[in-house]
Amino acid sequence: MNADERNLTLRTLDVLEALCGYAASGASNGDLAAAVKTSASHITRAMAQIIAKGWARKDENTGRFYPTPHFSRLAFRVMADFDSMVRRVEDARQSMTGLPDLRGMRNRFNGQQPTDQE
Repeated sequence: MNADERNLTLRTLDVLEALCGYAASGASNGDLAAAVKTSASHITRAMAQIIAKGWARKDENTGRFYPTPHFSRLAFRVMADFDSMVRRVEDARQSMTGLPDLRGMRNRFNGQQPTDQE
């Protein structure tokens, strides 16, 4: 099945994934169409949806598309969730075993400065 036979949602997600590879230089309709192997009209419809969501913008001077900070922050939200889970696991481990908190030891091992929590 080629990209044009897939539903609009999946094509739009493919376009968003391809757009992330052009964060610094921006992507033209043609760049995205080639990357996703679909037509320029599909890119236009997909980008309209992504822009409406606030995850991309179009530079009116160049016509190039860029991911927005709103979209980029999603990756940081994922990492923050993992960091929160690590803190909960370390807190549970320490309360169950009485062993010292290993976060500070890991940070020092990695050459990072200890935080106030350590």
